[in-house]
Amino acid sequence: MDYHFGLSQAERSVYDAAYWIKGHPSSFRALMHYMHLQVDKGVVRTTRSDAMAYAREAGLNISDFADLKRDHNLYPSITRYMVMLRPRLARTIRFRKSKVDDVDMAEIWHEVVSGSTTFLACNRKEAEQMVLLGDAAAS
Repeated sequence: MDYHFGLSQAERSVYDAAYWIKGHPSSFRALMHYMHLQVDKGVVRTTRSDAMAYAREAGLNISDFADLKRDHNLYPSITRYMVMLRPRLARTIRFRKSKVDDVDMAEIWHEVVSGSTTFLACNRKEAEQMVLLGDAAAS
């Protein structure tokens, strides 16, 4: 992961998550798939431990997910990216208040992962609001 000097801890956490996603795109997609399955099953809360158990059960490359298990700052940013991309995932992913919510995550994603990505929600709060309002993108 690249080191970013002069950034807040929250900004560094978001950069670290973006670099993890860029370096592990298939694992990120697999984790998102798992979250979609949880929404489809009606699971109202999926934890980081649940995600790690799924990775093991599904035979995914556990070494990719070891970073998520060790670094407690990666999972919150990665799951925020998930709900920004697919707001319906806010039906199962729940969030605690975090300083990363004050970071322009889309800007960092566009800088690190892909400049052409379109987010359906600009942040996790908008994704949660879309779920509450029954927005089609969150169905």
